[in-house]
Amino acid sequence: MKTGKLYTSDFRKNIRRKLVAGLLVVFPIFITFIVIKFLFGLIGGILSPVVERAFILLGSSPKGTVDDFIVTSIAFILTFSALYFIGVIATNFFGKLILNFFEAILNKTPIIKNIYTSSKKLIEIISLPSRQSFKRVVLVEYPRVGMKAFAFVTGNIKTKDGAELTSIFVPTTPNPTSGFLIYLPEDDIIETSMDIEEGMKLIISGGILVPEHLELNNGKLTSEAQEE
Repeated sequence: MKTGKLYTSDFRKNIRRKLVAGLLVVFPIFITFIVIKFLFGLIGGILSPVVERAFILLGSSPKGTVDDFIVTSIAFILTFSALYFIGVIATNFFGKLILNFFEAILNKTPIIKNIYTSSKKLIEIISLPSRQSFKRVVLVEYPRVGMKAFAFVTGNIKTKDGAELTSIFVPTTPNPTSGFLIYLPEDDIIETSMDIEEGMKLIISGGILVPEHLELNNGKLTSEAQEE
């Protein structure tokens, strides 16, 4: 009887684990589709009147759903082409001078300064490669002594007396985009064998998706990592 209950319990856990794994695959794709669809309509809608006007000047007036789709698609392509060329200009010497000039004006304008600075920092954070944003997955004593939390190492800082502290981002679950920033000595950090992707899966799933083999080593990298 107990064996049957254990089998049923394991079966339910397996089903739940597979459902969560499937959700983690499908959900990002779904969100990506929604965002792209929204951007397609938003960006395309901005330039659509311009494209429609160009069609009229060329002697063709867009009519119907198919023509509207073509107009929106052309507007979408033109917008991204413009963004690309702006990026090309912004990355050369003279482009940077022009950009710095306009940034200086924006940074001196009340209200606009706060909006521009916040949005720029957000884009910079989002566009950071994973190797620059999160370096490794660790275990720290947080939020109190005796409790442990999985976290990500983001960098290091040095104090005036020369002591070095490690920057630790402790994410919330299931939304890892928010969390807490703490600083700890390296000796207080417990290294794990998880990579960044495994750590994100663990946080997003609320601890359901855990690597089959998890190695912990207080204050030191695993022997495999040291050999690498």
